[in-house]
Amino acid sequence: MNNPVWNAFHQMPPGREFEAYHHVSDCPQAVVYHSHPYFEIYFFLSGHNRVVVEGLDVELRRGDVLIYPPGVMHRNIHLDATVPYERFFLYATKEFLYSVSTPDCDIPGTLKKMTEGDRFCFHVEEEMLIKMIAFVDQIIARSNLQSPTEMLINRYEFSTLLIRTMNMMTSVDMIPQSDYSKGMGRLIRYINQHVTEPLSLDDLAREFHFSKFYLLREFKKYTGITVHQYLIMRRISVSQQLILQGAKPREACLRCGFKDYASYYRAFRARVGMSPEQYRKSVSDAR
Repeated sequence: MNNPVWNAFHQMPPGREFEAYHHVSDCPQAVVYHSHPYFEIYFFLSGHNRVVVEGLDVELRRGDVLIYPPGVMHRNIHLDATVPYERFFLYATKEFLYSVSTPDCDIPGTLKKMTEGDRFCFHVEEEMLIKMIAFVDQIIARSNLQSPTEMLINRYEFSTLLIRTMNMMTSVDMIPQSDYSKGMGRLIRYINQHVTEPLSLDDLAREFHFSKFYLLREFKKYTGITVHQYLIMRRISVSQQLILQGAKPREACLRCGFKDYASYYRAFRARVGMSPEQYRKSVSDAR
């Protein structure tokens, strides 16, 4: 699935360990339901937005923070595209997070544990949020400097920002989930659990006692994409994780649920912007 909005703004360049972004959009464009092969920490600053992440559906307020571990599907919905949309977000690979962890502070493990049970949304108060915005802007400004010293400082400051973020987050009360949202959440979790297996609309309709027409219509209404598109994207995400763990592309193809390599190759290239082998090489070169 080739999406220019996705390609331009919503993936970290290959070979990078971490990135920080601060964006303001006057007329924000819709972004498809998607995931990353790395961690994302997203801070909502302004706008009129709702986020759908796996089985959670919540309207955002300033200071809300979303943690997306690798492979977690999410979608930001603009409820009013005339309202300026401001946010900053951090990307970091699991390998980078391990490299700045200690035996007593396992950063990727802590982030993963914080999101167990669909607890993806947290909150920071205004005073801390302002400090973090300044910190991120400083990291972004320094990222344009190429001297080894500045790059090392940026690496240290990015690590410090992540640790401060984890330390300052407090649980935010979630809006009550409707029966509709809970139903879609159960459906998505079921697909996630069986994504590497043969899975048809008939299987899903039978499991959840939906008609196929209802399932197709409501799934797209909730996620913005079809069940088939979701399956493809999720399987590609699984294959990216397998490649990161050392699997070869053809092995990843079979283990993530595709029936043949040609279909996998086309879907991977459309979704990631490069071939599976090029992706494997970019991962290898970065190590």
